[in-house]
Amino acid sequence: MAETGVAPTKAQTATPLMGPAQQFVDKVRALFANGLEEAVLWDQIGKELRILLATPELQAHTGTWPDTKIGNGPPSNLLFYEDADYGFVLNALVKSPGSVTFVHDHGPSWTLYGVLAGGEHIERYRRTDDNPVDTGPAELKHEGAFDVTPGFVDVVPPWQIHQEMNDDQRTIGFIVRSQRSGTFPQFRYNMESGEVMKSSGPTQVPFALS
Repeated sequence: MAETGVAPTKAQTATPLMGPAQQFVDKVRALFANGLEEAVLWDQIGKELRILLATPELQAHTGTWPDTKIGNGPPSNLLFYEDADYGFVLNALVKSPGSVTFVHDHGPSWTLYGVLAGGEHIERYRRTDDNPVDTGPAELKHEGAFDVTPGFVDVVPPWQIHQEMNDDQRTIGFIVRSQRSGTFPQFRYNMESGEVMKSSGPTQVPFALS
């Protein structure tokens, strides 16, 4: 197995994962072990995530999950699991009604965002300037928009710039990241000034998924 140097976290040493989540982790670890090209790897993980989202046991567990983003406030993530060998993590982002994120990217990480409940609107952008990734002003070109509903899995590759907003519904997202937020730089973007702001991403809150 590949070693990433990721130290064990509370998420790893807490109570065992519920059955469907542990089965998902085992499948993801097997996919990593196959040495797949990244785009193929995350497409395959996305297929497994769709199966997990449909399990009644996981859906029922969301009743214990607190809101982790309220309105325009800063986000946090529930941290269920961090893999000691491959570094991927299982998170949840629970948005209260009327939540809006900054225009942001996830830096060099891959992210799968699976909708468990509610729904939201997503806007996507692409940088068209030649400045370094951490330097503004950033010129952003709108690349499309779409709505997501329960069961949808959005595959977000590295450096994909986007913004999410829901309306009058609580939205629960189950997230698989290639590495834990806070271990890499990511960026927020001011649409008016082009300012680029470094961010450590959502605060990680260990939470048992058992």
